[in-house]
Amino acid sequence: MEILVISHKYPPSIGGMQTHCYKLVQELNQKHKIHDLIWKSNYPRILFFLSVVVRALLILKRHPLIGAIYINDGLMALVCTPLLYLTKTPAFVTIHGLDVNFPWAPYQWWVRNILPKYHKIITVSLPTTQLCIKKGIPSSKLELIENAVDINFKEEPDNPTFREELSETLQTDLTNKFIICSLGRGIPRKGFSWFAENVVPNLPKNVVYIVLAREFPQERLFNVLKKLLPKGLFEKTRLMVGAEIDIKKLQQIIKDKNLETRVFHLSQFTKSRARIFEIIKHSNLYVMPNIEIPGDYEGFGLVALEAASQGTLTLAANVDGIPSAVKDNQNGYLIEGGNAQAWTDKIMELIEQPDQLKSKAEEFKSNTKAKSKSWETMAKKYAELFENSSK
Repeated sequence: MEILVISHKYPPSIGGMQTHCYKLVQELNQKHKIHDLIWKSNYPRILFFLSVVVRALLILKRHPLIGAIYINDGLMALVCTPLLYLTKTPAFVTIHGLDVNFPWAPYQWWVRNILPKYHKIITVSLPTTQLCIKKGIPSSKLELIENAVDINFKEEPDNPTFREELSETLQTDLTNKFIICSLGRGIPRKGFSWFAENVVPNLPKNVVYIVLAREFPQERLFNVLKKLLPKGLFEKTRLMVGAEIDIKKLQQIIKDKNLETRVFHLSQFTKSRARIFEIIKHSNLYVMPNIEIPGDYEGFGLVALEAASQGTLTLAANVDGIPSAVKDNQNGYLIEGGNAQAWTDKIMELIEQPDQLKSKAEEFKSNTKAKSKSWETMAKKYAELFENSSK
């Protein structure tokens, strides 16, 4: 089968949606012919949005055997709305959470009235399915295909000189340090700045917190917009494009609270998946300290499972769709989102009981690999859905 894939969430940008699209395309390409129309951060995104419909129509004209159009998120589906009226090729979209939760009345009208015109709407978790129904999408239009975890992804080897190498990078001695790390885009719901401000100061001085997140490339533009736009409109704009403004706040907290030797933002490794997971593997804890942000939503929590599969014990906030991925005391621990004392208490318990930390990390790693679905299985379900539409 020939499939046209349209996405603006793809490496080298990092995040669960980017990984989802990359792995899905990789697996589908094994048995199907993929025509990709994908923005890869190599020119302004707005130019991609403005040209994508025309480019898609040209691809469809050149390749009349394309039997399905696949769009990787709701914002991209909004941009591609004209395709619903300009081609008869069945179009599918994956919804991750925020892409139906965006708090703007015209957008919610589109969610209720136009989004259901897509042939099928694929959801990545049960909470996301329930959210779609709550937003007015008919259940008959929904197809639940849960995200996979990369259980076949090569586990990074032990590196006996890791701490020395990272010490040099951070310009601080990591000997006998307890390393906690997080990975993702620097958006407020991820809770990076919240964790640095409200949890790290309560922990022993030998605890360091490393945030693996890219620099926000449009920071200057958004600084200007923040000054020019009303607060409500700026916040809606930030949510719509996923502006990574939390990194600036994190850097300010580091300065204000004198955390320069305890909290570190690393952006230079975010284009190297192997380097990212080497850091995660050699950390003592991986944390996903999400907080609830009105109008925002975490659909699944894929990276928490990837961290667990590397043998690093994971703590994740019990918010949004994260419990679909992280099962408490099975493949990680769920902690109340935004409760600094609960986070502090659990981390202190694990610091004070290193044997428990080690044994639970191994147990959760084993459970993650045993119970999680592979990307191959997930891609097969997508392919079956596409193929059934063309019969």
